[in-house]
Amino acid sequence: MKEQEAFDFVYDIGETLLKNGAEIKRIETTIRHIAEALELKEFDSFVLINGIFMTARLKDQTVQARVRDIPISPINLGRIEQINTLSRRLTEKRLSPEDARDWLQDIKRESFASNPLKIFAYAFGSASFCFIFGGSLWDTIGALFLGVLLACFSMYLLPKFNMSDIISTITSSAFVSILACLFVQFIPALQLTSLVTGGIISLLPGVAIVNGIRYLFDGDYSSGWGQMINALITALCVSVGVGLVLQIFNTL
Repeated sequence: MKEQEAFDFVYDIGETLLKNGAEIKRIETTIRHIAEALELKEFDSFVLINGIFMTARLKDQTVQARVRDIPISPINLGRIEQINTLSRRLTEKRLSPEDARDWLQDIKRESFASNPLKIFAYAFGSASFCFIFGGSLWDTIGALFLGVLLACFSMYLLPKFNMSDIISTITSSAFVSILACLFVQFIPALQLTSLVTGGIISLLPGVAIVNGIRYLFDGDYSSGWGQMINALITALCVSVGVGLVLQIFNTL
């Protein structure tokens, strides 16, 4: 593999890890080890929560540099684990650079979770949190159906409109609230608070808040505050969607 191709491959590794929610320290460690395995000289990198800066000096003494803005994305642990396996085999010389590049493309194409499994996760999470926060058995069953409907709405309908993350979150939380209000209207035994609490749990940024706190304690204030602000905006969007629907429902 030529030096330019090796540099592009290392950057592709870092970008893929960041797009799939890997930790900043893990990304920096992984691309540094791969750069050493590919014999890139004077390699340096700087990773933020939404971007990667990378430089290396080639044999002809020219400096190769690349900077790219990468939006904050959901976590895909399956893809992160596969890339970690790739990096270990590459650094241990058990995998050629060409085979590693082909394997990376396969990893990027793989989904790691089928749609039925995602729907089950939405439903199980909604039902579980509804029960944990004091919902009755009927509330739990209602929240399970809300989770299924939210999963189908998020996976099959929302992507067709190509909306921003903020509008998508507000729309999803409003969708859950409307369904919860309809459930309560037709089945008076259900509790609106329990249904909404369970239904929106999949939209809340719990992992983002935890990661933001970890970055702050590690001294990475740029990534930490960036993650915390992103989590705060997501929580506010959920509150806006739920609040608007409940206000209209109470007025009617």
